[in-house]
Amino acid sequence: MKARLRFDKERTSEPIIASVIIRTKAPINILRAEVDESTGEVLVEVPDDKADSVISAFKQMGVDVHVGRFIEILREKCIDCGHCITVCPVDAISAQSDLTVEIDQDKCVNCGACVDACPTRAIELSE
Repeated sequence: MKARLRFDKERTSEPIIASVIIRTKAPINILRAEVDESTGEVLVEVPDDKADSVISAFKQMGVDVHVGRFIEILREKCIDCGHCITVCPVDAISAQSDLTVEIDQDKCVNCGACVDACPTRAIELSE
């Protein structure tokens, strides 16, 4: 399961992720992180069998947790130009044999680079 964690100013100086790992004994994979002294946003991947306890632990520590966001291609808008393929930092987007664009959700880290790159606005983050 992937989850987006948002930290406020008071939480950015605390070892929250480390504390949750110790408390839940869950291996948490950090996929992307943007943290400074005023705010933080971290995309993590958690084993499905530990998801409930990890989410609960983060919420108890005052972290805003969002689960289940995925990149989605709006087929009616997509012209399969490939711009999204060139900007994907983890090679989660590829062209199929018929040249249609496809996203591998297991590889995707929800960074949003493809959303910004799409000239027809055919890619969006969905809940």
